[in-house]
Amino acid sequence: MQEELNHLEYTIEKYNEVIDDSKLKLSNLKNLYKDYEEMLEEKFRLEGMLKSIERAKENPYFARIDFESKNKDICYIGKLGVSDYDNNIITVDWRAPISSLYYDSNVGATSYTSPEGEVKGKLLLKRQYQIENGKLINFNDVDTVSNDELLKPYLSVSADNRLKNIVSTIQSEQNKIIREKLGKNLVIQGVAGSGKTTVALHRIAYLVYNNRHLFKASDYMVIGPNKFFVSYISGILPDLDVNGVAEYTMDELMLKYIDEKYIINNSLDKITDIDEISRFKTSMEIKKEIDKYFKNLNILPDKDFCINDVKILSKEFIKNTYDEINKSTFKSIKARIDRLILLLNKYIKDNETRIVLRLINDKVDKKVIDEFKNNINNHLKKYFVILNKKVKDIYLNILKENNIDIKDIKQNKIELEDIPSLIYIKYKLSGSDIFNNYKHIVIDEAQDYGEFNFYVLNKIFKNPTFSIYGDLAQSLYSYRSINNWESLNDIFDNLEILKLNKSYRTTIEIMDEANKINDLLKLDRAIPVIRHGDKVEYTDKDIITLVRELKEKYKTIAVITKTQDEANNLYEDLKDKININLINSSNLNYNSDINILPSYLSKGLEFDSVIIVNKNNFKENSIDMKLLYVSMTRALHKLYIKK
Repeated sequence: MQEELNHLEYTIEKYNEVIDDSKLKLSNLKNLYKDYEEMLEEKFRLEGMLKSIERAKENPYFARIDFESKNKDICYIGKLGVSDYDNNIITVDWRAPISSLYYDSNVGATSYTSPEGEVKGKLLLKRQYQIENGKLINFNDVDTVSNDELLKPYLSVSADNRLKNIVSTIQSEQNKIIREKLGKNLVIQGVAGSGKTTVALHRIAYLVYNNRHLFKASDYMVIGPNKFFVSYISGILPDLDVNGVAEYTMDELMLKYIDEKYIINNSLDKITDIDEISRFKTSMEIKKEIDKYFKNLNILPDKDFCINDVKILSKEFIKNTYDEINKSTFKSIKARIDRLILLLNKYIKDNETRIVLRLINDKVDKKVIDEFKNNINNHLKKYFVILNKKVKDIYLNILKENNIDIKDIKQNKIELEDIPSLIYIKYKLSGSDIFNNYKHIVIDEAQDYGEFNFYVLNKIFKNPTFSIYGDLAQSLYSYRSINNWESLNDIFDNLEILKLNKSYRTTIEIMDEANKINDLLKLDRAIPVIRHGDKVEYTDKDIITLVRELKEKYKTIAVITKTQDEANNLYEDLKDKININLINSSNLNYNSDINILPSYLSKGLEFDSVIIVNKNNFKENSIDMKLLYVSMTRALHKLYIKK
């Protein structure tokens, strides 16, 4: 213990030295760099490093491994890799290749893969530390990180403390996904509580670190289900030493890409199994209709190119020039028309003297000839009216052809299920240059998207790879959701579907009860980690009594109803009796200790304890059973179900 206490004190001293050295260098940058751009780049790097080290200083490492190969390496593993200014390693980054020994290997003969190849040797020691506020609380020598007894202390804490230690408890099956190479498309089917979002964020952190010499953090994108999620990951990624990753919801992505204004109706409350129009809009069937529309679309005007009614080029000549353009190179309509304008400009320039002579012989007014000479490019752009077509107008035409109501869309009001069609129309018109830099896209809560969503995302990014995370058991919007992950094989090359079946969130007692719903829906059972707790209680007690009982033991409590109307009514009854926060689709914050919310808005959240209200309102159909499953699996430690 004394040896470890001394090492922690030494590590914190070394961190402070690096902090002081970095601050000194920051204050002297003007003297160290003559090139202003280089100075700014170094300033940005040092400021980011300082923030990261100061965050990590109070808990600089969580594990130690002793590995003997050609030499004996003693590695203290932390959230951040830190070296002093003599390049002596103080802590090893959890993302470094050698750190995989901590997550995946038992003590004894083993190996890890480095950039130079496989390194064989012997793992002599694997030790885990509990450090809080710069103080060593405890340490344990372990054989494997997935030892259930080792995990228990981390799984037993309150919901708001769980992420602080998550790097130290990454499991082998999670670690495999996190460390998959960048050049592969992944689908991760993970049961409730399996750590999908945690794995997603740590995978980004791992990829950014291990490909830092090739790509910047800004070359990665996360697509989340709502603004609350985007805000949440904005707070988590910097703690993993990642800054600058692009973060969007699907509607934000669409608005940036299309560059047209729309009001997006909130459809979080729209839980239904019967909406054939919405299902059509998110299926590959509407893609066929859009393709058919564009196939029949007159891209070229059916008239000669004129300036002030004076013919400059015949429509036949323009069509022949267009037909010679390589359609596989210039894929979008805009790319082809831009190419055509370039070719026509060249032709006119090469033949300007002859054309002007013809105009003079035809006694064309001098102003027209000057206009021809000086503004030909602007006139060509006006001639090709397709360049000014709005996405909305084309979408309206396609919907009309399919006898679908267009009243709302005429007023620029759309639903989430309209998004893939609008994106695809824009892609057909203009291509996707604005997203060319992204190398890897992460999609969370992906079970709520239809096949067409994935198809258009794969189109608008230029050769990235995807990590797609979801749980089919939590697919609440069946009218616009994917039915099975295998269908994505037709969309993504080199796709691998992986499963996370272990649930680390709930106790065995809660998960066993929730698994009855998986059995009913014929879905994979979740495997709870061995952490026992109280039995699930079916009760007639009033909510005030239950909340007071729970407050004695737990910090966060969720009161979950089936619908928003039920939540609203219950909130009105309770708000003057207890301090409670109402969550609805326009207020997704749950900063209060006690929250009331509908089942479908609880997805992705977790609480120490949960009270499900009016269980009998959940009927034995697919949608209601999934709503009940989601509600039950929000609880970490205690679950009450009111009859």
